[in-house]
Amino acid sequence: MRRRARVVVAAMVATGAVLLSACSGSTDQSAVTVTSNVTAGPNGSSAPGSAGPGRSATPGSSVAGSTSSPARPGSSTAPAGSSNAPAGSSTAAGSSANPSTPLKPGAQPDGFVPTKLAPGQKAPQFIIISFDGAGWHDKWTYWRGIQAKVPLHFTAFLSGTYMLSSATKLKYTGPGHSAGKSSIGWNDPAELPIQIADLNEAISRGDEIGTHANGHFCAGADPSGNVWNQADWNNELDQFFSLVKNVDANNGITQKLNLPASEVKGIRTPCLEGKKEALFPALKAHGLTYDSSFTRRGISWPTQSSDNKIWQFGMAEFPINGRLPDGSPVDPSKRDQHYQITMDYNFYYSQRGASSKGVSPEQSKADSLQVLNTYRDMYRATSTGNRAPLILGNHFNEWNNNAYSDAIANFALETCGKPDTLCLPFRDVIAWMNVQDPARLAQLQAQAPALTPGT
Repeated sequence: MRRRARVVVAAMVATGAVLLSACSGSTDQSAVTVTSNVTAGPNGSSAPGSAGPGRSATPGSSVAGSTSSPARPGSSTAPAGSSNAPAGSSTAAGSSANPSTPLKPGAQPDGFVPTKLAPGQKAPQFIIISFDGAGWHDKWTYWRGIQAKVPLHFTAFLSGTYMLSSATKLKYTGPGHSAGKSSIGWNDPAELPIQIADLNEAISRGDEIGTHANGHFCAGADPSGNVWNQADWNNELDQFFSLVKNVDANNGITQKLNLPASEVKGIRTPCLEGKKEALFPALKAHGLTYDSSFTRRGISWPTQSSDNKIWQFGMAEFPINGRLPDGSPVDPSKRDQHYQITMDYNFYYSQRGASSKGVSPEQSKADSLQVLNTYRDMYRATSTGNRAPLILGNHFNEWNNNAYSDAIANFALETCGKPDTLCLPFRDVIAWMNVQDPARLAQLQAQAPALTPGT
């Protein structure tokens, strides 16, 4: 599948910190087009020349597969670090390994059963891994292989346009745009059933599907989500749910997506754009209960908006590990200089200016290890501190010779399944917060954000 995704790069200056962002609401933005998928070659390997989608190094540490060929379940090319994973483990603590096994009362679709904290008990360390777009068969296969090694369930934010093809694209009209226009590409007609099958398999496995809206209109492809009003967001969400529900009729196929509207509970907006006062009422009107679009300085517990009661899971702005993008060493007394949004594209922009041209495999491994070590910093900061959920946003991509895919996979392999650590979707963390004593939850939320690496 080939799709071209329009990614917006922004430099935001806030309290002296420069945030390099592929996804922001800043008005000071320039557009960069990158690819968001590859053409699969024989046996699922990446075709030559195909484009990708959409602390110092630890001695002896390894970086997951530097080749562009995604690992299959059980494949020897699965990311390094699997020796840290429980052998044969495939589900999160308290979850069901078999989708057909009856769920316990109060369990989430992946089998997770939220329980109330006992007096004095620490909160679990939640890790929420999520992917925007979620359209690439080889990457779905790759992540099924990771899930076969460690207890992990994740959230995939689906772009509604992936439920159409180049032959049926006129069935979508983005707010303020003409019919058939999108900043990301369309499925080939023959590939759409594969996309549906991958999503259905993930749903049956207990992974969560959220919405990434549809046309991915960011600043530079105006009118973008950053200027949409409530009616525009209602329109965009109406179309998302229609595209999901009617994927068979819209495309003249028999395959249906097994995703009831009631199961879609959250959004990450394209480029993290939007205004809360316009977006949140539209989310509530469509039964959505959380958002992961608006970033936060440091790592803190989610809170609900005063209006519309939308849970706010902002990704962290956190210090990148090791050296600054210009190669200068980090000055611990000036960490405010290198906070950035901890999403894969943001690392890519910081490290390589969002270009893989001329980057050697050795350089990509070093970049990947820097990102992995940043994730490790974040985990230490929260697991030894406020225990706030660690929210990691990614895409299905092979940017920088798979540096970012490798980093997140290696982090999952070495961390998911650790004592008191649960790698679960947004949906499950909300369910857990909802069963806590309100006063205890308020105590967790009142803690200061984790702003620097833990020890």
